[in-house]
Amino acid sequence: MSWPAYFDERLWLVNPKTGFVGVVTLWTPKELIAPKLGDKVAVCGQLYSKRGIEFIIRNFWLNPKIRYLVLAGKDSSGSGEALINFFKNGVKKGDGVWEVIGVDQAYLPLQIPKKFLDQFRRKVVLIDIRGETNAKIIDQKIAKLKPLPSFSTKPRSFPHAKIEAKVFPSEISGFRIEAETIGLAWLQIFKTILRFGWEIPRVMIYGGSERMVLNLTTVITDEKIKDPKIYPFFLFKKEDLLTYFRNFFSDELGQEGYTYGERIFKYQKSPIDLATVDQLSLMVKKLKSFAFNKGALITLWNPSIDNFPVRKPWRTPCLTLIQGICQKDKLHLTAYFRSNDMFGAWPQNAFALRKLQAELAKKIDKQVGILTIISQSAFIDETDLGEAERIVKENDRLFCQTDPRGNLVVSVEKKEIVVKHFSPDGLFLAEYRQNGLELKAGQKMTEQLMKNQAISRVDHALDIGEQLGRAEDAVKLDLKFEQDQRLKK
Repeated sequence: MSWPAYFDERLWLVNPKTGFVGVVTLWTPKELIAPKLGDKVAVCGQLYSKRGIEFIIRNFWLNPKIRYLVLAGKDSSGSGEALINFFKNGVKKGDGVWEVIGVDQAYLPLQIPKKFLDQFRRKVVLIDIRGETNAKIIDQKIAKLKPLPSFSTKPRSFPHAKIEAKVFPSEISGFRIEAETIGLAWLQIFKTILRFGWEIPRVMIYGGSERMVLNLTTVITDEKIKDPKIYPFFLFKKEDLLTYFRNFFSDELGQEGYTYGERIFKYQKSPIDLATVDQLSLMVKKLKSFAFNKGALITLWNPSIDNFPVRKPWRTPCLTLIQGICQKDKLHLTAYFRSNDMFGAWPQNAFALRKLQAELAKKIDKQVGILTIISQSAFIDETDLGEAERIVKENDRLFCQTDPRGNLVVSVEKKEIVVKHFSPDGLFLAEYRQNGLELKAGQKMTEQLMKNQAISRVDHALDIGEQLGRAEDAVKLDLKFEQDQRLKK
């Protein structure tokens, strides 16, 4: 395989032919450091998440003359700490993966044998200078390093978990997912993209491919941000969310090029006009004066900055719009992402938005309503597909969901098929009747229900369709009908 084989277009090659040092800048943009590094450095890249450790290892094994790994930059997600733990403690066998000892939610694939992971740990020298973002200081430390023999006599590549590449036909745009919690929604997102996502190349600074669906709308109905539901399949813990929140809501520009908090609280009008706007405060004022104000929104895309052709891609925000509106005593929030990494970023994004929603609701004396996230380009990177599929398979039992439009109770009264519609809270909403002796009586009842939009979920529709068919048989065969039970004489 060629080197680097993984994320080659995301990496900055300094001196790939004779360099013997790899530099990881974590969340600090490599563009701020790599151009100032000397020729001892072969490659420089970032490590946003624990998931990326696998691809550092794979790339090093394809170029074993790289003997040093310098860890610098801002560790905003704990990915650097996870890499440190891998070097110190190694891995143990988990459920279908290698688990990094001493840190939660850090996995490596079984396709890389443990002996090669251990050889990498023993032979590659890790230099931990996390927090250092000054390129000159980083290069001074690297300048003192001496070349070492290759850690392997030959390059090695390792297989990947095989993913079924078949894409099933579906609507082109407008997928919808609804769940009580962010975790349950995340599982449904995986299933949707794995089944219906089409493969597209990643563009600009990114390489490889991704599986994507267009305009995925996710509705979260009941996530409690004071006590968030953290499932075992998440790639982070509750305490990791606190770190994420600090970065998400930080109003300091920093070296990342932008922060969401900076765009929310200190929106800069233009590169020339340095005056800033606190958009959240304006949103609060609008909703306090008129709770149904359709102009209560925050924009994070700045045309005067983000549309410049010379603008670096890593400096344009993915989250571009946040809008709130009230319904009775509840505040509903909608967020729009132009591009959304559904594996590596979506759940953390969703929790942060839920926190913003809760704080905004408190400021305007409302309860927290639903959170809707529209992901125009909802993708999973090709390198994360295997892990996404594993998570789905291991948690498939959690997919049972209720219909937000309510429950339907099917019964037979004399020769009539009767359907009573109740809200999720148990309140009676409507009643439908159909003569069971008529031709296609069950289908006619179905048409009534669809006309009145009584069903939103496919699984609910399939179940009611089965019940109506049995109810029609009961009337015509003079049998006793009871919902979800066998027909009786």
